[in-house]
Amino acid sequence: MLNIERLDYILKELRERNFVSVNELAEKYYVSPSTIRRDLNTLRKEGLIRRTYGGATLVAHPSLEIPFQVRKNEKQEEKNRICQLAAEMVEDDQFIFLDSSTTVSHLVRYLRNKKNLKIMTTSPQVALDCIDNIRGVQVYCTGGWMNAFQRGFVGEAARQRIIEFRPDLLFFSARAISLNDGITDVNEEDVYMKQQMLKSCRKNVFLSDSSKFDQVSYRVICGLENIDWIITNQQPSEKWLRHLKSSGVKILY
Repeated sequence: MLNIERLDYILKELRERNFVSVNELAEKYYVSPSTIRRDLNTLRKEGLIRRTYGGATLVAHPSLEIPFQVRKNEKQEEKNRICQLAAEMVEDDQFIFLDSSTTVSHLVRYLRNKKNLKIMTTSPQVALDCIDNIRGVQVYCTGGWMNAFQRGFVGEAARQRIIEFRPDLLFFSARAISLNDGITDVNEEDVYMKQQMLKSCRKNVFLSDSSKFDQVSYRVICGLENIDWIITNQQPSEKWLRHLKSSGVKILY
């Protein structure tokens, strides 16, 4: 088993039961305890776990910046459900913007039958997936410098590129959403990018699984009044439904 695969499995176990022991992991993955200790130290340096005597516990907080490679394997069923609904909003001949979030990356596969789409994105991987999966698509990439955690372009050059366009729809995601603080996230540069996307696009659609509701991260992207739609995987509380209705925000689930 490759080191990166073992790290993913360790994180999966931690998400399921919040504690793992060095000896247990060494026995399970047929490696030495010292190898597991190195794995745990790698995860600790990335801020994902807290080392304890003989093992580790998970650090779970919406203000923690989690690497793309870890996030992309989380809640795949929920992300697919959300993106199926999102794809129904897209019409032939539209110009849409896709951010670099792992949730939005699932949307491409559900756009295969759309015709004459123009797609702009901050994600080089999403750009390639669009070319490979959507016949006749025109793809625009913002360029800029690459954010290692987000796997997307950020920076002033990327923001200036976005200013030049007026897409019909923006599909984006973030770490947290709450009634009082709106949509929040961790990475400062990525927040700036999303703020420019929101200004440039005609309709803004936020994609979020239910675990992100009533959570708050470090930096504010926007208030709920700045989005037009929320798409999630299950019905939120009555309090949320009333607030969204009064704010003029539509919701699909």
